[in-house]
Amino acid sequence: RLNTVVFSTPDPKGCGGTWADVYLMGNFSSSAQFFVTLAALVFLYCITALVVYIGYSHVYQQNNKFPLTDLTISILTAFLWLVSTFFWAKALAGIKGSTGASIISGIKSCKAPGTTCHFVSVTSMGILNMSVV
Repeated sequence: RLNTVVFSTPDPKGCGGTWADVYLMGNFSSSAQFFVTLAALVFLYCITALVVYIGYSHVYQQNNKFPLTDLTISILTAFLWLVSTFFWAKALAGIKGSTGASIISGIKSCKAPGTTCHFVSVTSMGILNMSVV
């Protein structure tokens, strides 16, 4: 929910007193929520399947519906995991674009004559990149 993040000046006299609050563009929360929710559901399914495999292996082996159901759920999960990863990768690209150096050119106060805007620090996106990989 980058659209709720506001940049305000710590110094009201900065930028010649022309600074107006700036909001980032983009709301990428739905992609992240889908990715994390699917991960939590897959984790719960894996725990349930492990209990069935270990504790009720005789029922699993005697009933033909359990293996077929397990295969169907596994295929559906793999497909949804792939889709959620694509959505998260697209959202991550959007996050990088919304928080990159290109946003400076869109800030009105930075276009004032004699004003120079720059980032004080740049946050690494390595952990987010790894989440997609």
